[in-house]
Amino acid sequence: MLEKEYHILKDFQLESGEVIPDLTMEYAVQGTKKLDEDGKITNAFLYLHGWSGDCNSVENLNPVIGPGKVIDTNQFCVISTTALGTPGSSSPSTTSMGTAFPEYSIKDLAVAQYELLTQGLGIEHLRGIMGTSMGGFQALHWALEYPDFMDFMILHATSHHFSNRMFGVYHLMSEIIEDDTEYNQGKYTQNPTKAMEKVAYLSYLWSLAPDNYEECFQSKKEFLEGVKERKADSVDWDANDLVWRNKAVFNHDLTHELSRIEVPSLVIGIQQDQIVDEKFSLRPLYEGLPQAELFIYQSIWGHYGCIRDVSKSSEAIEKFLADK
Repeated sequence: MLEKEYHILKDFQLESGEVIPDLTMEYAVQGTKKLDEDGKITNAFLYLHGWSGDCNSVENLNPVIGPGKVIDTNQFCVISTTALGTPGSSSPSTTSMGTAFPEYSIKDLAVAQYELLTQGLGIEHLRGIMGTSMGGFQALHWALEYPDFMDFMILHATSHHFSNRMFGVYHLMSEIIEDDTEYNQGKYTQNPTKAMEKVAYLSYLWSLAPDNYEECFQSKKEFLEGVKERKADSVDWDANDLVWRNKAVFNHDLTHELSRIEVPSLVIGIQQDQIVDEKFSLRPLYEGLPQAELFIYQSIWGHYGCIRDVSKSSEAIEKFLADK
């Protein structure tokens, strides 16, 4: 596991105008730093995690990020952050503010990362950004807010907007939590465990390819054992953190902004992804970006294929980076 580091952003102003006096940003660094004559890092590469990850999620991409891999840590200094609103960085649970924690946007996540890199780490330029799932949402905001800050983007299992079905799944997650009596309008003293388990169950039903549920389980009993394992993941989730995060993604829609993004981009998708589907989420992203390449692969793991089968994208990434 990578060593986590921390930086405090003073008086961080959100898109809403609200201010977080001391915003903690968690991050990790791996790879070889290359410095210019002024001591500035010239080979920085930023990885942005998905909905349920943190800065250590980059290690799930070891098949493509690491020494000698297509994103070679002998050539790149890879920085991974924990997004604002996710434990490790400031969130409703880690600040003990609960419902008093201000609501934030996806743009706020990107701006906080920019301030971490520029103010905390002294980085003035990125070679590239890779965003997986919700991390891709943030990468697109980076391209809109700081178009000259990076040379390229890799957008994996992500989109420029929430499709109606995607919105429905995550909206139901929030409803399950908010309607639970133990949630108590966010003023709970103990995490509403049963509600969080139901949320994890719902997430599990959409995260994999349809074939996975049939081919990987030989009986209903085996399937429920798989569900039980997924429910166990929810032990580490905080209800307010999740509700606040979902509020941010509900408003993610860059449909009318895509044509302004000139950063060369590789859009990677999974044909069996039920969350970021090909027809309504992936191809419209690719078609809306002026300088984009598209690669789609097969994975029985569905949306999880962006981790479980990420090696299938290795050749496409290598080809994309060849002239970058």
